[in-house]
Amino acid sequence: MDNIDHVAQERQRVGATIKALREYTGATIDQLATRVGMARPTLANIEAGRRNLNRKHLRAVAAALGVPPIAIMWADEDEAAPGVAKHEAGAA
Repeated sequence: MDNIDHVAQERQRVGATIKALREYTGATIDQLATRVGMARPTLANIEAGRRNLNRKHLRAVAAALGVPPIAIMWADEDEAAPGVAKHEAGAA
Protein backbone atom coordinates (compact mmCIF):
# COMPACT_ATOMS: atom_id res chain seq x y z
CA MET A 1 0.00 0.00 0.00
CA ASP A 2 2.87 2.41 0.73
CA ASN A 3 4.18 2.07 -2.83
CA ILE A 4 0.74 2.93 -4.23
CA ASP A 5 0.58 6.00 -2.01
CA HIS A 6 4.06 7.04 -3.12
CA VAL A 7 3.13 6.66 -6.81
CA ALA A 8 -0.02 8.73 -6.31
CA GLN A 9 1.92 11.42 -4.44
CA GLU A 10 4.53 11.52 -7.20
CA ARG A 11 1.83 11.87 -9.87
CA GLN A 12 0.29 14.75 -7.91
CA ARG A 13 3.65 16.45 -7.40
CA VAL A 14 4.54 16.20 -11.09
CA GLY A 15 1.09 17.49 -12.06
CA ALA A 16 1.32 20.40 -9.63
CA THR A 17 4.77 21.27 -10.99
CA ILE A 18 3.50 21.31 -14.56
CA LYS A 19 0.53 23.44 -13.56
CA ALA A 20 2.74 25.91 -11.68
CA LEU A 21 5.16 26.20 -14.59
CA ARG A 22 2.29 26.57 -17.07
CA GLU A 23 0.71 29.33 -14.99
CA TYR A 24 4.10 30.99 -14.56
CA THR A 25 4.52 31.15 -18.34
CA GLY A 26 1.00 32.54 -18.72
CA ALA A 27 -0.21 29.64 -20.85
CA THR A 28 -3.70 28.25 -20.55
CA ILE A 29 -4.20 24.52 -20.30
CA ASP A 30 -5.61 24.56 -23.85
CA GLN A 31 -2.56 26.39 -25.19
CA LEU A 32 -0.09 24.00 -23.55
CA ALA A 33 -2.06 20.93 -24.65
CA THR A 34 -2.03 22.19 -28.24
CA ARG A 35 1.72 22.94 -28.12
CA VAL A 36 2.55 19.43 -26.96
CA GLY A 37 0.03 17.61 -29.16
CA MET A 38 -2.01 16.33 -26.26
CA ALA A 39 -5.75 16.35 -25.68
CA ARG A 40 -6.82 18.95 -23.12
CA PRO A 41 -8.49 16.34 -20.85
CA THR A 42 -5.28 14.30 -20.82
CA LEU A 43 -3.24 17.30 -19.69
CA ALA A 44 -5.90 18.24 -17.13
CA ASN A 45 -5.72 14.72 -15.68
CA ILE A 46 -1.92 14.88 -15.54
CA GLU A 47 -2.02 18.26 -13.77
CA ALA A 48 -4.59 16.89 -11.32
CA GLY A 49 -2.41 13.87 -10.57
CA ARG A 50 -4.91 11.38 -11.97
CA ARG A 51 -2.72 10.28 -14.86
CA ASN A 52 1.00 9.58 -15.34
CA LEU A 53 3.17 11.73 -17.57
CA ASN A 54 4.97 9.49 -20.08
CA ARG A 55 8.49 10.16 -21.38
CA LYS A 56 7.36 11.37 -24.78
CA HIS A 57 5.04 13.93 -23.23
CA LEU A 58 7.58 14.85 -20.54
CA ARG A 59 10.00 16.03 -23.20
CA ALA A 60 7.29 17.90 -25.12
CA VAL A 61 5.84 19.56 -22.00
CA ALA A 62 9.28 20.59 -20.77
CA ALA A 63 10.19 22.07 -24.17
CA ALA A 64 6.88 23.94 -24.39
CA LEU A 65 7.44 25.37 -20.91
CA GLY A 66 11.05 26.27 -21.66
CA VAL A 67 12.58 24.13 -18.93
CA PRO A 68 14.66 20.94 -18.91
CA PRO A 69 12.70 17.75 -18.16
CA ILE A 70 14.45 17.49 -14.77
CA ALA A 71 12.65 20.68 -13.71
CA ILE A 72 9.40 18.73 -13.89
CA MET A 73 10.68 15.49 -12.39
CA TRP A 74 12.86 17.00 -9.63
CA ALA A 75 11.58 15.58 -6.32
CA ASP A 76 13.22 17.95 -3.82
CA GLU A 77 10.51 20.43 -2.84
CA ASP A 78 12.95 22.60 -0.87
CA GLU A 79 15.02 23.63 -3.87
CA ALA A 80 14.62 24.06 -7.58
CA ALA A 81 16.01 21.57 -10.06
CA PRO A 82 19.55 22.15 -11.28
CA GLY A 83 19.62 25.04 -13.73
CA VAL A 84 16.13 26.28 -12.86
CA ALA A 85 15.36 29.27 -10.66
CA LYS A 86 13.03 28.56 -7.73
CA HIS A 87 10.35 30.91 -9.04
CA GLU A 88 10.32 29.01 -12.35
CA ALA A 89 9.67 25.78 -10.50
CA GLY A 90 6.60 27.22 -8.79
CA ALA A 91 8.21 27.83 -5.40
CA ALA A 92 7.00 30.72 -3.31
